[in-house]
Amino acid sequence: MKVIGLTGGIGTGKSTVSEYLQQKGCFIIDADRISRQMTESGSPALEELRDAFGDEYFKEDGSLERARLAALVFAHEDKRRKLEDIITRRVVETIRETVLTCKTKMPEKLVIIDAPLLFECGLDACADENWLVCAPLEARLKRVEKRDHLPREQILARIKSQIPEDEARRRCSLVLDNSAGRSELLAQIDRELERIRNEIR
Repeated sequence: MKVIGLTGGIGTGKSTVSEYLQQKGCFIIDADRISRQMTESGSPALEELRDAFGDEYFKEDGSLERARLAALVFAHEDKRRKLEDIITRRVVETIRETVLTCKTKMPEKLVIIDAPLLFECGLDACADENWLVCAPLEARLKRVEKRDHLPREQILARIKSQIPEDEARRRCSLVLDNSAGRSELLAQIDRELERIRNEIR
């Protein structure tokens, strides 16, 4: 089994890469999906979040006001760290346990750890190699504005909260350039998958 750590800032196209890798038969461990599951109604993490941030970040049905909390934590570093202390450690534990399970139950698979905070959480250490998806800043801003209807200041705050791109580039063995369109991006992925297949043979 080989494990790839996949990361990239908001709007770079990391989700497109992850979806394509899944279509190609890779097993995806999605950090964002795990995080969302941990903030669904009934999750034990919710009470910790309520204690930390207050009732105003919860809906009447007890579910989390995700957008409102996101706006808070990306505007205040101390709040973001508090959220990470509650949720991120649980996500990291789950991912590490899932990787170990994959090694036992699907040793033939290529496993992808899809994590926007791959380096910040130390999940890069779980991977055999790490890939970074990059795109020009203006293209990223336009994508996220269209998709999430967020003001630019909020998008830039989210970008700033992640590891700087030049540092991520230094720590990755591969950079997928998403500046020339979807077809070229997928062609890069195909080349890397072929390389890995040849290495495994």
